[in-house]
Amino acid sequence: MKSLEAYQSCINNALVSRLQGDEFSEPKGLYEPCKYILQNGGKRVRASLVLLASKMFSDSYEQALPVSLAFETFHNFTLIHDDIMDKAPIRRGIPTVHVKWDENTAILSGDAVMIIAYRFFEESGIFVPQLFRLLNKTALEVCEGQQYDVDLEKASLSDSFVSESVYLKMIELKTSVLLAACLKAGAIVGGASAEDADRMYEIGRLIGVAFQLQDDVLDTFGNEKTFGKKIGGDIRVNKKTYLLIKALQVLQNTDKEDLLHLMSDESIDEVEKFNKVVSLYNKADVKALTVSKISTYFEKAQSILEEIQIDDSKKQELRLFMTELLCREY
Repeated sequence: MKSLEAYQSCINNALVSRLQGDEFSEPKGLYEPCKYILQNGGKRVRASLVLLASKMFSDSYEQALPVSLAFETFHNFTLIHDDIMDKAPIRRGIPTVHVKWDENTAILSGDAVMIIAYRFFEESGIFVPQLFRLLNKTALEVCEGQQYDVDLEKASLSDSFVSESVYLKMIELKTSVLLAACLKAGAIVGGASAEDADRMYEIGRLIGVAFQLQDDVLDTFGNEKTFGKKIGGDIRVNKKTYLLIKALQVLQNTDKEDLLHLMSDESIDEVEKFNKVVSLYNKADVKALTVSKISTYFEKAQSILEEIQIDDSKKQELRLFMTELLCREY
């Protein structure tokens, strides 16, 4: 994203430099996997938002760099363990840690990455107690979100647990609270008032949920060239998404029965299944319903941004970031 390019470069350089230090050299069996995931790409969105938020409330963002590295490192810790749980073979176009090494190595290295995040947080001076409370709250919420995700995947589509409210709660905890914490942490280090730091948190929470809902739409209705991956993956693996849950909520009688059958039939051809599911999605108008929901979240976030009492020019980077998210192609 163009709004974050300058921050991404700064974070990449700082992360590579810090990981080359002697403190992260031995034993190699522990630290090589840590460096492997931390240095191999990623959009650095969360870490960049720390710097962007800090700059909004001060004249620079350098003071927030250790905090941004801490959140980026924490995020990668969650990815290592998520990949083990999901049995994912690829992350960012390369083998996942547990595939390149093994599960035991991935678990231990993931733990070490979490501790490295704490080490970075220790460098935030007078803000250490406040930021640690924020991180620990967020970390536990991410775990709660992961459990909701597991519970949703285990549940039958006909189970009342599989609902719009539970799904939105899951993506809020699993995805958006971390974006929210990054914006709040940056604001705190930048000198924002407690009220404005809380506003930044709420902006992050709202756009985080909207972002995940967009991913649900893009996976089915997106342009592969701009989305960056093949569409239809969620339908292919019978993933419970907002689109599916909403369609089951809207469709009646045989249409609902047909959708339930399609999402449980392992024998049907993938292309045929995708086309039939999309046809039912169109009948339920779930794309429009979801896009409308996304717009509502963004509008609320933009309204809160206007409440923050700083010079309007200092809000432009965050506005641009939000616009870039909203304008991802369907």
